[in-house]
Amino acid sequence: MSVPPIAKATLQAAVINAGSNVLAQGIKAYRDEVPFDLDIQALMQFTTCAFIVSPVGYLWLEKLESWFPGTVPPEKSSEKANKGGRSVTKPQKPRLNVTNTVAKVLIDQTIGATWNTVLFIITMGLLRGLQYNTIQTQIQQDFWPIMIAGFKLWPFVSVLNFTVIPPNQRLLVGSLFGVIWGVYLSLVSE
Repeated sequence: MSVPPIAKATLQAAVINAGSNVLAQGIKAYRDEVPFDLDIQALMQFTTCAFIVSPVGYLWLEKLESWFPGTVPPEKSSEKANKGGRSVTKPQKPRLNVTNTVAKVLIDQTIGATWNTVLFIITMGLLRGLQYNTIQTQIQQDFWPIMIAGFKLWPFVSVLNFTVIPPNQRLLVGSLFGVIWGVYLSLVSE
């Protein structure tokens, strides 16, 4: 029985986020010059957050691709005669749709980044048992610092994903870059 792509991507993101959190805890212990002591509660919160947020991100990337297809269908195949006198059809590759790609990057880095940041802050707050007013304050305090930090990494990842990476591998690429991002979020969400 095959695993649905959204489930596979979610599990993959959760494992990567867990690794990011452990790495962040190690970095923090090293920075604070204290022995490393794994905080299981923080690890579970961060991993659970990935299980909640990742399916939404997966569906977001799918929807962006359906709204703004990244390639233009190939024009008619060109025919070339070979030495035997028979014509051979040479298949054409789809071309990058630059307008749609730019639109996807802009939408992903504005609307997508906004809801993803807010969803992360809310989810982590709820997992930590914080009250609504406290979570609201965290959104006000943490939203712009997280967004600004994200603008240093995610536009590059979006351009890479939407120009070079096939749609079925974009979440994997995002997850791999997510190791860096996960360490950052782990360190700032303490």
